[in-house]
Amino acid sequence: MQSFDGQKIESFINNLQSADKCYTYEFSAPASFLLEDLFDALKSHSFLNALDAFVCTDSPLGKLRHSPILASLKLQNAFGIPSIATISMRDKNTLALQSELIGMNSLDLRLILALTGDPLRLGNQPQAKGVFEGNSRLLLKIIAALNANKDINGKSLGGNAKRIYPFCVLNSYTKSKEGLYRKMREKIQNGALMIFTQPIYDIGVAEELLEWCAKINLEQGAQCVLMFGFFPILSYKTALFLHNKLPGVFVPKTWLDALEVAQRQGDEKEVGLQKSKELFQGLSVLQKRFHFMSANKPEIIASILEA
Repeated sequence: MQSFDGQKIESFINNLQSADKCYTYEFSAPASFLLEDLFDALKSHSFLNALDAFVCTDSPLGKLRHSPILASLKLQNAFGIPSIATISMRDKNTLALQSELIGMNSLDLRLILALTGDPLRLGNQPQAKGVFEGNSRLLLKIIAALNANKDINGKSLGGNAKRIYPFCVLNSYTKSKEGLYRKMREKIQNGALMIFTQPIYDIGVAEELLEWCAKINLEQGAQCVLMFGFFPILSYKTALFLHNKLPGVFVPKTWLDALEVAQRQGDEKEVGLQKSKELFQGLSVLQKRFHFMSANKPEIIASILEA
């Protein structure tokens, strides 16, 4: 295991804001004491060399998983590239959140994806109680205070903190465009340097979100970057789940129809992979900033990038 160079965090931020290409990959921490098998699977793929950072999830859908903070630390040390630790307002109050962020700072865990968090009713821990002291915007305010060497109440903290870089997420679809635009604006106003979208399956939606981000950046004098969420769909069942069950995601009817036919013909994986490759090529014309998601199946992303 190698030692992580903390200066790579600032290099990542510079690359994010100035380079033509930036790729991140979602590492979905399992409910396991061991991560080494997943690490070995990642190391076997050459696309790892194209990655700029990992994003480590925080018990998505309220299901028990390995700590995103400790998994991020292990990722950074194992691969030598930055890891973005997802932290949600669901499980901790502002006291615990501040303590964690202060402790993480000295370990160079300084890239934070701020979430409100999925409700626990979706998960597998019925005894757990949600905290939800605030939403992701409160977490952004906590980070802004810590970057000024103060707590959330304005009291000075000892020592000199390294800069913490906050990011957020945004739905890629809504029936109320005004509401989605307002949420993007609020996140940028509160200091988000990057916004990850939910998976996008429509080029027109991607174009509109980019236009919104550019407009708000100009208004606010900000440099927020929009990262396209990219999740390849290889089955009709997955397409239905994303379309019907995952808030903020829209799968076009052309995808649903094609995958339904392919399911009956027994070639839905091939059809889904081809459509995903075409989508990636289309989105790449707009920009080459992508957040890849594959439910810990890196071979799928490898096949997309190799194409």
